[in-house]
Amino acid sequence: MNLINQASNKNEVFMTIYKITRLHLPDVLFKFISLTDDIALNESKLDTVQNQTIYMSDVKNLNDPFDNKAYFYRPDELKKYNRLTRHDGKLIDDFTSLVKIAALTANNVNSMPMWAHYSNNHRGFCLSYDMKDKRNVQLSSCTFPVQYINKRIDVTDLIDNQVGKMIAEIEKQGAEGRNEIQLNDLSLVFMESLFCNIKHETWGYEKEYRCTAGATAKGMPFLPASPKEIYIGMNCPQTYVDRLIRIAGESQIPAYRMVFNEYETDFNFSLCKMGT
Repeated sequence: MNLINQASNKNEVFMTIYKITRLHLPDVLFKFISLTDDIALNESKLDTVQNQTIYMSDVKNLNDPFDNKAYFYRPDELKKYNRLTRHDGKLIDDFTSLVKIAALTANNVNSMPMWAHYSNNHRGFCLSYDMKDKRNVQLSSCTFPVQYINKRIDVTDLIDNQVGKMIAEIEKQGAEGRNEIQLNDLSLVFMESLFCNIKHETWGYEKEYRCTAGATAKGMPFLPASPKEIYIGMNCPQTYVDRLIRIAGESQIPAYRMVFNEYETDFNFSLCKMGT
């Protein structure tokens, strides 16, 4: 009964956190996508748009080497557990292996840094996603706001507590003669899903939101995602401009070309609607 109560309490905590994050989810989010000289990679990106999916990346492949370094635990303090002594107190080598993510932003298509940094100097494109669209329920339900901080978080106490519970359950089931030990506890996955949404404050200009899913979830590394609109970078090669316009027509969504007006005082793009 005590274990059941503990599980129930943890579920309530995670559900409360989840509900709070829903209050900070914008109605529309954007994804900037680069197109480079790698034709095969470009084609795979365009295929995801055509298939109305979004690619979920391994955290280790992100552009910030400090990504997912906002938290840490001290292995030396876990050596007290015999099961971890032989592993130098390490519970798992890489927590990021538990999840995959896709980066979105609240910055709209007038964000010049986003076009420069994430769309290969305006050679790529941008997609908008209506997070209220029923077709995007899976996308929106897995998306969380990134928190920007200036100090790393020591989670040793959390990991210590979790290890103690895991070992107690393993020993209990072992004493019952079970050949296969089952741990009905996703706390580590939940923790990683939350902690991987923390970055250093210098990244705050990105206004990032992350779609986070279990690495072995059904359909990985893709998640259903229906774009609302397609925005084509002003330096996008014509071959890809034509392809994106065709995809927009097939998907029955608007496509716009980003245009810089030489004779306006505002640092804003003009949108030129493409196709019919």
